[in-house]
Amino acid sequence: MKGKKIAKVLTMLLILATMFTVVGCSKKGEEDNTETKTETTGKTETAETPNEGEGTAKTLADYEKVNAFKYFGMGSGVETEQFNNSPTAQLVKEHTGYDVYYDQAPADPIDAQTAITNIFMLKSDYQAVKVSKEQFYTLLEMDALLPITEYVNASTNLKEVITDFGWQTATKDGEIYAIPQKNARLASDTAIAFRLDWLNEYNTANPNAQIPVPSKENNYSMTLSDFKAMLTFFATKVPAGGKAMAIDVQTVYQENILPAFGIYNEWAEVNGKLEYAINQPGFEDYMKYMEDLFDNGLIQYQATANDAGAAKSLQARTVGAGRIPHWNAATIEATDTAATDDNISYIQALVPDENKGDANAVRVFAKQGYGFYTVIPKYSTPEQAAAVIDWADKKLDKDFFLEMVLGTEGETYTVENGEYYPILPTFDEKQGLADKFMDGIREDDYATYWLCRTRKTEAQDKMFSIANYNIEKTGIQNPITVMPPNTAYDTYYTAANIEVKDTLVTTLFEKGTSLSVDDIKAVFNGLQGEEITASVNEWYQNWELKDSFNTVQPR
Repeated sequence: MKGKKIAKVLTMLLILATMFTVVGCSKKGEEDNTETKTETTGKTETAETPNEGEGTAKTLADYEKVNAFKYFGMGSGVETEQFNNSPTAQLVKEHTGYDVYYDQAPADPIDAQTAITNIFMLKSDYQAVKVSKEQFYTLLEMDALLPITEYVNASTNLKEVITDFGWQTATKDGEIYAIPQKNARLASDTAIAFRLDWLNEYNTANPNAQIPVPSKENNYSMTLSDFKAMLTFFATKVPAGGKAMAIDVQTVYQENILPAFGIYNEWAEVNGKLEYAINQPGFEDYMKYMEDLFDNGLIQYQATANDAGAAKSLQARTVGAGRIPHWNAATIEATDTAATDDNISYIQALVPDENKGDANAVRVFAKQGYGFYTVIPKYSTPEQAAAVIDWADKKLDKDFFLEMVLGTEGETYTVENGEYYPILPTFDEKQGLADKFMDGIREDDYATYWLCRTRKTEAQDKMFSIANYNIEKTGIQNPITVMPPNTAYDTYYTAANIEVKDTLVTTLFEKGTSLSVDDIKAVFNGLQGEEITASVNEWYQNWELKDSFNTVQPR
């Protein structure tokens, strides 16, 4: 089954390269056959942004624009008719003045990719398409996109609320080719949930060897030795058949544990060079630590998707700890057993023993980056392009953006001490689709607005707050998340990464097998690992933004 999945990924990459080459060879400036031109709303001369000092710069009001167009966006989970008739769709129409018909990508990723491929290959009647970062860079490489620099320069909001870093990720040879949409904020999705009531019980029984409870004072951290001691005690508390800690299938890279060994993301800079996790110093010690926990009967590994994972095991109280994402917090805290919400807490990250209690020593995997890009097919007309950018620009009006994202104060959300909280169930009913209408965001504002979505339950709010406590000083990102298309990486990495993780599962979480870190490296190198690393670094060494990407330094 694993071989079939890898083959499917590689086959899709080859198909896409072939399909998009057809697009890239099409005549430049060729227009489609759509009949969407309408009365003009501005001047008709060629739109060029004047140089500074050459007179008044153009605004979007000065361009001819259509008043209706078709948009292809990400799947929303509801039928297309319901999406087009949703309150948010009507709100956007009233505010912007544009009559937009929204179509949606299929839920299946392969089907979605095929649909996007067909749009550009067949020159389908869509004037705006929302794509992933990977899809954007592929389309850019294939010369399938219309440059939008002049329209962005003429905008009111876009050029102000999206950072220069964001625009640079959407730029090639001095031209902007997309509206970049930043993920809401620098964040970590996960933390290690654990039974606080059991830890308190341990500390009561061991007054001379207490384990400091994760708290603000230590940046919700715990040392490697204390974590093992806690799990050893938990093993005496779980019911028959249970284990101290649950680990989900294929999560051999435990992002809340790895930083204790100096591994700060799956790809991280080491002495000026990007290295894959297994090639980073400290990985051998990480392997020994995790294998030791398993060999001592402290880890329950989810061998298949049918086995109980961390969330279900924590909910059932058959384990005492487990790494989970914040959206599972309410699930594990909502139970009829004696372990109430107050008895579940979270660890942001483990730290080396020598950094016990040192809040400044905490580091965590974090991510932000730009997840989506709104592009305009190269065959679109200038009137269509100006309309799409004007529509996106109007959605970023400060007051309207707040209304589009969160709704109406007192009806769908409340504000307490400058923080936004949802009013349920109204918030979900009226704002559940709001994020699907964003094309670019007010980056500073949305970082605050978005937290409303992490506060749907007290449990989720608590966990997300702990997982991201002081994240601006602890979070380190993976540069690969903003890397343009890279032939070696795109062709070989998925298969190599899967095989390495499968091999790690064998040595870490199966009895009778013990491989060395050199054995693991040999697996990676045998699947073009050295070529992947060299290719990644060829980009990284010449990347203009690398010095500003990560503001948090290794410990």
